Amino acid sequence: MSSKVCSDQDKNCSIQEQIYSMISAPQGIYLYSTQTTYQGNLAAYGSTLDDSLHNICTVNRVFASIINPSCMNVLPLVSTSTNVMYNFPGLYGVPDNVNFPIRGARGELIANTWSNLFAGLFLTFEQAGVTSQTFWTFANGGGGYNSADNCIVGTNTGATGAIGSPIDNTTNWPLTGAPACAESHPIICVCY
Repeated sequence: MSSKVCSDQDKNCSIQEQIYSMISAPQGIYLYSTQTTYQGNLAAYGSTLDDSLHNICTVNRVFASIINPSCMNVLPLVSTSTNVMYNFPGLYGVPDNVNFPIRGARGELIANTWSNLFAGLFLTFEQAGVTSQTFWTFANGGGGYNSADNCIVGTNTGATGAIGSPIDNTTNWPLTGAPACAESHPIICVCY
């Protein structure tokens, strides 16, 4: 017989997390995947790549299967030359403290702060119910902008683009490969 060790961040093992989920959606920053997959020319849905990515997440928010219906601010979990993921607190005011942990669609804890999202995860995106597919990030490991693999700033399906891993819980989750931009992948969005 083996003993199974639980952490307080695991919703299934933490009484506090179970009570929160019964009363209301736990406070936090929720991640959800788009229902649609997109080729790497992600700038095609707005006037700039950043506007386009925001439009994609806004449209897909309606269909997001997250347990927190009250989060209204949405952002794409994609790095661009002007907006890198790890700097969203400074750029957009995304909370970066333990009162707003990063959660999966069902409320599972992925990381205890925004900064820790890039320092290694408690659960993978797949374990937290976010996605089981690789997803566009245009990022390096650690969440910085990948200046080489970004589908030519999201405008070209003939180049390569960085994708993230749904099964990696290390700092490398934002970069699991750089396939052709003609491939289709979802976008992970942030709701807070």
